[in-house]
Amino acid sequence: MASLSDKKIYILLPDGIGLRNFIYTDFLKYGNAVVWTPLDYLDTSIPQKRLPKYTATKSTDILKSALIKSNILFNHERTGNPAFLNYIVPPNSKNLKIKIKQLLIDLIAKTHTRPQSIGKLRHHYMKSIRKSSYYKECQQQLKETMPSFVFCTNQRMVNAAAPILAARDLGIPTGTFIFSWDNLPKGNLSVPAEHLFVWSEHMKQEAMEYFPFYKTDNIHVIGTPQFIPYTDKSLYETREVFCKKYGLDPMAKIICFSGDDIRTSPHDPIYLEDTAKAVRRLNAKGDTPYQILFRRCPVDTSGRYDDIVKKYNDVIRSVPPLWKQPVGSTQWNSIIPTPQDVQLLVNTALHCETAINVGSTIAHDFACMEKTSCYFNYNPVKNSTWDIHKIYTYIHFQSMNGLDPVYWADSPDKIADTLQAAMDDSSNKLKDAKQWLRKIVLHPLNNANQRIWHAIDTITGSRV
Repeated sequence: MASLSDKKIYILLPDGIGLRNFIYTDFLKYGNAVVWTPLDYLDTSIPQKRLPKYTATKSTDILKSALIKSNILFNHERTGNPAFLNYIVPPNSKNLKIKIKQLLIDLIAKTHTRPQSIGKLRHHYMKSIRKSSYYKECQQQLKETMPSFVFCTNQRMVNAAAPILAARDLGIPTGTFIFSWDNLPKGNLSVPAEHLFVWSEHMKQEAMEYFPFYKTDNIHVIGTPQFIPYTDKSLYETREVFCKKYGLDPMAKIICFSGDDIRTSPHDPIYLEDTAKAVRRLNAKGDTPYQILFRRCPVDTSGRYDDIVKKYNDVIRSVPPLWKQPVGSTQWNSIIPTPQDVQLLVNTALHCETAINVGSTIAHDFACMEKTSCYFNYNPVKNSTWDIHKIYTYIHFQSMNGLDPVYWADSPDKIADTLQAAMDDSSNKLKDAKQWLRKIVLHPLNNANQRIWHAIDTITGSRV
């Protein structure tokens, strides 16, 4: 049997988001990997192959969107759970062409809500991909080297669909990593790989339930590289160094306010102001100082927080994510993480006593560092079309069932007490927070990369 080092594995990196998981951890050291990517700013020491230029086609785009919606409608009808419908977000546009396109997507989706009809829609989606020049160019590149396996780092990216399909049509085994803990209920499996790499047994059960055409043996539980950096003590800075770098008081109790994107939490600036007022009240109570480390969502480059940060500069220290936008690019999804931001996030969780925000994975990040987190649980604006209580009905939050892993800030007046309870863990929620993390992500956390490569080795067998 050929050893893993003898097999050439293509790591399909379709976008910059995957850098954090697969380039900034030790992932590449475990196998003979070539990074197949459209990105032009990877370290030149990394073996890499440039993907052909991708051009979207209208038919593929429509079929992809219809397939996603069909998956959601299928799972809604199958389970009777209305929470699935929360993932359908119609475009907010008055453009006639966009409206017509959406009507077509809706029509296709609503007439394909059974496994057999979804299978036919998936077939048409792949047939449309095969017609593109991009598919043909990807296949030609693969023919030149015929790798043993193609592993995609993000199952959502439509520019990764053709390379994966081209590999499959050449008989090359393929797999895709499920990028985030909330991705499967959203129905977005745009990359038609043969094998799925998932975070946990819980996610494997989701995959089998939501995408029944996948064989059990083709779903591999490997964890995620996302949390590996928290186990790497070489990234840790002393509290004094960290606080000096970002203008924080090392003697203070530091609270991380983690911002969401504008669509997920449009009222984040109000939540930040409410938190700043609560911290001022905590400071007025005694001798222990409290501060807020404000970390905005990396892709939120708006100025919506500026007035609040300025108004409460006595308690808020803004520590922007260390992401960057490539020269000449203006799209939000082109903003990419840096290795420096990985270290910043690790030390934020290390030196902050707790975190607070609207239902993000930050609760898992802090659980990695033996700390509890807080979620806002009230609507800061009356008569808004946005409702925070809808957020917590999303399917991925149902993984909390039977657990009480976070502290809930039910009103502005309760934020101070909620933060204090979380910092003291007065209700002993850390135990549930760690159990929730174990349910979401296979442990040990730092073995995820080895498990991915072991699965690839098993799938490829003696193939060289």
